[in-house]
Amino acid sequence: MRQFYNEKIHLTLINYPSASKAAVYGFTEIIEVTNSVCENLGISTLFSVYACKIEELNSAIETQVVILPPSTSDEFYTKKCQDLNDYLKAMQSKGATLASACVGSFILAHGGFLDDKFCTIHWRLAQQFTECFPRAKLNTNAIIINEGNVITAGGRMAWLDLAVEIISFSCPPTVVSTLSKEMVIDIGHREQKFYRQFIPKCDHGDEMILCVQKHLGEHYSKPTMIPVLAEQFYVSARTLQRRFQHAVGMSVIEYIQKIRLHNACQYLELSKKSVEEIAYAVGYQNVGALRKLFYREYGLSPTDYRKRFTA
Repeated sequence: MRQFYNEKIHLTLINYPSASKAAVYGFTEIIEVTNSVCENLGISTLFSVYACKIEELNSAIETQVVILPPSTSDEFYTKKCQDLNDYLKAMQSKGATLASACVGSFILAHGGFLDDKFCTIHWRLAQQFTECFPRAKLNTNAIIINEGNVITAGGRMAWLDLAVEIISFSCPPTVVSTLSKEMVIDIGHREQKFYRQFIPKCDHGDEMILCVQKHLGEHYSKPTMIPVLAEQFYVSARTLQRRFQHAVGMSVIEYIQKIRLHNACQYLELSKKSVEEIAYAVGYQNVGALRKLFYREYGLSPTDYRKRFTA
C-alpha cells in the first residue's frame, strides 16, 4: 500500500450481511478520532469513510481502500458474491487497496484476490481456509500481512490492527503514536500465535483413533512408546501412525507435544507453579525442552506468556 501523506483519503467499508456492527461503527469512530489527531497536530491528511451495503456498491465513487470487516456468522462469507467480486476487481484496477479483517479473507479469496499472495486469517479457521483456497499462502502466526494492494488481518478484533495499519501508511508516525495513547491501543509487536489454542480434530470418523486421542489426553504426562501404544489398540506401530496422521493431520508425537503445551498454558494462566514444576507436570524432565518448544509454538517464553495472560 503506497503512502498518502497530505491527501484526502477515501475509505469504503463494506457492510455486507452479518458484518460485525462493532467493527463497522468502531472503524468509523477510530477514523474520526484520527482526523481530530491530525487536525491537532497540524497535519493536513483527512479521512472519510463511506459504509455501504452490497446493493449500494458503486465503482464510480472514488476510494483508496476497500475494507471487509469481520462477521458475526458464516451465512455470507462462505459463499461467493459475484456483485461484490466485480466491485472489488473494478476498484483494485483503479488502484484501490483491498483490506480485510478475520473472515473478510474468505471474501477476498473467493474473488481470487489472494491467489499466490501471503495472507492471514483467524487461527481457528486455518484448516477450512486452506482446504478451500490452496493457492493462498496462509500464515496464521501474523496479525497483519500487507502485500501492497491487499492487506489481511487475522482475528475478530483485528479490525483495530487493520485500522492502525491503514492509518500508518497515510499519516506520519506521530499520528499513530498519539492515536494509540488516545485510544489505549497496543501498537507493539504481536503475533496470532500468542493467542493460539490447541483444538484436537475429532470429526474424522475413525473410532480407533478417537480412543487413542482420549488415551493420550489422559496420559500425556507419561512417556509414550509408539509400539506399546499400538499394542494396546491391537494394531502395528506402522498402522497406528499411518491412521493417526491421516485422521488428525499430525503424528502421534506432535499430538502429544501439542497437548503438553496446551496444558502448560493452563498451568501458567491458572496456577502459581514455577516453570520447572509445570515442565515436570506436563511430562518434560528437562525444563529447557519445555521452554524451547513453548517459544517455537507461541512465540513467547513461558514467563512472558504468564505475564501477558494471567488475570
